[in-house]
Amino acid sequence: MNNILVIGAGSVGTLMGASLIKAGLRVTFAGRPRSSYTKQIEGRGLTISYSTGERFCISPLQSQVCFIDTETYLAEKFDLIIVALKSNDLAKVASYIKDHSTQDTLIIHAQNGIPYWWFDDEFYLASLNKSLLENLGSRRYLDSVDSEGKILRTLGDRILVGCVVKAPCHKTPEGYIQVKKSPKLIIGLTKSKANSEQQTIVKQLCQIFSEHGVSATYTTEIRTEVCNKLAINATTNVLSALTGRVIADLTANTYTNQLIKTILGEINQVFQLYGIKSQDLPSETKIYSYIQEPGSQSHLPSLAQDFSNHRAGEISLITAPVEMAKIANFAVPTLSSLGVLLELGQIYTLKAANGKSHILTFDNSSGYCILTQELCQSSVFDKVQIPHVFNHLMQVNLSAIKY
Repeated sequence: MNNILVIGAGSVGTLMGASLIKAGLRVTFAGRPRSSYTKQIEGRGLTISYSTGERFCISPLQSQVCFIDTETYLAEKFDLIIVALKSNDLAKVASYIKDHSTQDTLIIHAQNGIPYWWFDDEFYLASLNKSLLENLGSRRYLDSVDSEGKILRTLGDRILVGCVVKAPCHKTPEGYIQVKKSPKLIIGLTKSKANSEQQTIVKQLCQIFSEHGVSATYTTEIRTEVCNKLAINATTNVLSALTGRVIADLTANTYTNQLIKTILGEINQVFQLYGIKSQDLPSETKIYSYIQEPGSQSHLPSLAQDFSNHRAGEISLITAPVEMAKIANFAVPTLSSLGVLLELGQIYTLKAANGKSHILTFDNSSGYCILTQELCQSSVFDKVQIPHVFNHLMQVNLSAIKY
């Protein structure tokens, strides 16, 4: 496993790639084509700054390091491919991944949200309720994640590995990656009945990460771990993107703390329908133990970072569980309303090239969320939409007083 391709040279890709380079392995980083950032790292490499104070430089002059973009075709096939770009960009590189892999290549997906491989396991499907299976029929994908199942059709014959990343980090104005607290990975094969050789290789990979700066744990319950991470993302990440606030501001607000409880309740009900055992569902205590750590409190999560930079983000953090609830004929009013607001927020931030990127702010007297003046005065906010948007905003605000 000495020939590794990291697709996505942002925070997570750099973090994982750095550990493998420290272990003496050969790593190729593939960035976004025609990107100024990709050109920058091709010229001067990457620098990662850890919460411990350590700084590690990855230079293009190192013999074991290579920087390219995803339009660069390489004749070689890789032993391991780490996919560390946003889930909404995955469809663009699925064919590239297939072209540079074999059926023996491990493909690790280090991405937020419900993955495209969620239903690609007959043993997992056999554990689901019969009525839910009937509703799914032959469908093995979510349109909000993998439109018409195109990604799964492209990569479904590969050895797929799920990876939950717990590592608040961001790219600084100077261009290096700053990690705010000790990074953690939870890694597991997506097939319940993976062979022992594959399990051994993934466990060895976890050991390599752990010995070189990133704590990595092997799991046989990767869907449970995805569910637990999604609960964190669907609360703080989504609310941060909508309001432009760091996590400390959210948890200091009585309104958002109550809203987090409602969101978590709906998420747990959905995932219980999809086979996650009640004792394994994310708890409020577990979420707060993570988000109240110092490195998390000052952090602007990844979706909020994308919005603040006027880029498309992983809005499937909400739209995917809403789609899962719809398939199961189960109502999730708060998640559904947040999904509508998040889609509006993405449209707004992509069209508002300058200035504020969020669509909600807190009312000083009540603490509830209200629409920003900038949104209401923008061409994005069509007057025809007003009743529709206000109904969903009201649903979100009402959800804060359920408890």
